[in-house]
Amino acid sequence: FGFIGIWHMGDDAHVATFAVRECERSGGVGESLLIAALQQAEKDRSETLTLEVRPSNTVARNLYVKYGFEERGLRKKYYSDDREDAIIMTSEPLNSIEFKSRFEGLIKAYESRHGTVSFVLM
Repeated sequence: FGFIGIWHMGDDAHVATFAVRECERSGGVGESLLIAALQQAEKDRSETLTLEVRPSNTVARNLYVKYGFEERGLRKKYYSDDREDAIIMTSEPLNSIEFKSRFEGLIKAYESRHGTVSFVLM
């Protein structure tokens, strides 16, 4: 269905890879993986979670904004296949009251639509 890979570097976590099979998109798989990544980053006591996203990927960008990520910079010609830029997005502090409150509500909303968030750690 999909996968997400996270690097933990000091106090921060970074999404190194994130993909969802095209036929599974818009079914909640990507959101489930993002929830799992944020939960793991919280568990590992990371302060923030950072990732890169293509400017053309508006669906992913909207999902990240929904979860409190903000644009923090640009990596020129980042993607090797077509040299598209990458937008750097970073979560708000994972230990903040604002994040925890929003995140709890988003998980409840997700679970009411799709069921319990489940994933396999490897």
